[in-house]
Amino acid sequence: MKKIIFVFIAVLTAFVLIGCPEPKSDPEPEPVTYALRDTGPAGGLIFYVDTADAFTWDYLEAAPGDQDGGTGYNWYNGTMTDTGAIATAIGTGSANTTTIVNNQGAGSYAAQLCDDLTIIGSYSDWFLPSQDELNKMYVNLQSGTDENAVTYTPVGDFDSTGVRYWSSSEDSQSYALAQFFSNGSQGISFKSNPDRVRAVRAF
Repeated sequence: MKKIIFVFIAVLTAFVLIGCPEPKSDPEPEPVTYALRDTGPAGGLIFYVDTADAFTWDYLEAAPGDQDGGTGYNWYNGTMTDTGAIATAIGTGSANTTTIVNNQGAGSYAAQLCDDLTIIGSYSDWFLPSQDELNKMYVNLQSGTDENAVTYTPVGDFDSTGVRYWSSSEDSQSYALAQFFSNGSQGISFKSNPDRVRAVRAF
């Protein structure tokens, strides 16, 4: 009799276990995707999308406003030196900025303004864009026709009155590369010139 009861309990337990579905785990959240000129997580504007998956990050975001207070800032910190921040390609602005700050030290100048920037509480990974990053910012946010030949209304409140924006790409001991946001022309600017500053971040 005990054997029959044991078998009955075993069979009943098996039916209960089979009939109870596994608890469902919460699904993974869908990754957030951005397009050009979308508002990024730090409140700025997306100006580059890594569609070729060339980098460890997917997007470049421009800060929502200039960092120079409307008056411009020097590229250097009072000392004309070869900093070694000569890279111009997309993906090199962050390393350029670190190189400049390490060379020039603490102070109020373009790269330091970007390096010190914190927006929306926790976003502190800003840097001064390289020459090619700065150009992408102009093309995709200011020029009116982006890299995909899409026509748009300029966004980002850039100064287009004939002043230049600094890149983090150095040209020589006395000059660094800059760009006019009135017409997109690129060239060199004396490091002591008070050009405009717009920080960017990669994520």
